[in-house]
Amino acid sequence: MDTVERIGSQGGSGLAELRRVSRKAHEAVDEAFSRFNLADRESYGAFLTAHAGALLTAETYLAKHPSVLPSWHSRSELLKEDLRQMGLEVPAARQDIFHEHDGMALGVLYVLEGSRLGGRVLSARVGEGLPRAYLSAFHQKGEWPEFLAHLEHSLNESDVAQCEAVTAGAVLTFDLFRNSAGSQA
Repeated sequence: MDTVERIGSQGGSGLAELRRVSRKAHEAVDEAFSRFNLADRESYGAFLTAHAGALLTAETYLAKHPSVLPSWHSRSELLKEDLRQMGLEVPAARQDIFHEHDGMALGVLYVLEGSRLGGRVLSARVGEGLPRAYLSAFHQKGEWPEFLAHLEHSLNESDVAQCEAVTAGAVLTFDLFRNSAGSQA
């Protein structure tokens, strides 16, 4: 992972800084997944497998931090079921990616919850007759703004080490997704 820039080094809100610092990693994920054709069964299967390689790892980690996470809803079972319906194997979650730190868990959750927004757009591109429960697991009304408010408050009230852990968690999660997409090439 590249050196993580300190949140707050440029002033402004903690959330704006998190977005700025993690922007390149986010763009790299978008580029890595843009090659998948969700209307094509084989390509969509590779897309879901790539997501599973990252999501299952990230959600296994988040399950160890329930006290710091605001109303988080796992999507692992939805993704596993979509893979099963397509006759594809479910990849194993990795255990060696994230350090045990509550701030890191918030960074991981930031990426996963943000990906629900992309899922709303992508679910419309899935081919007819293909399972789409994972991509259709949208936020309930108000959940995304509530999460962002919680994250913003946490970043603005935290010390430098906590803010750096949130950033590291977000960047590591984006990298995890990008690498997983690359493994399906």
